[in-house]
Amino acid sequence: MKENLTFKKKINFKNAELSDIEKIVLIESNCHITPWTEKNFIDSINALNRFELLVDENLIIGYYIASFAADECELLNITVNKNYQRQGYGSIIIDHLIKYCLKRKTSNLFLEVRKSNKNAILLYEKKGFNEVGIRTNYYKTPIGKEDAVLMAQSL
Repeated sequence: MKENLTFKKKINFKNAELSDIEKIVLIESNCHITPWTEKNFIDSINALNRFELLVDENLIIGYYIASFAADECELLNITVNKNYQRQGYGSIIIDHLIKYCLKRKTSNLFLEVRKSNKNAILLYEKKGFNEVGIRTNYYKTPIGKEDAVLMAQSL
């Protein structure tokens, strides 16, 4: 069943809630080779991670989950609904996280990305991230494993 894609351009961020999980899991499974499970998302809410949704009324455009420890942040998951990719929403989501990190006086922001995800890597570089390492065979793929590129930004 195709989602109604009427877009009202009244986007804003809101905290994810348990009632959002079903929609999030659907978006995740449509966007990732090895998607997070419902339990992963519930655990993120229960762990009090920063779990923000970019929404247009009840439509979830995308989301991010970030974990904070001391003065560091790790971006655990960032996803844009497949129907809205390559329209600037990933950039909006990253900007929102960076703004929050600055408000918290976070010193460093880290993330991992599949080596094959060239579009995401280009976006992260545009947003000021630099490659700081490689995790060999980190991600599962349908035919084996793939390296993760570790990226960081000093704030």
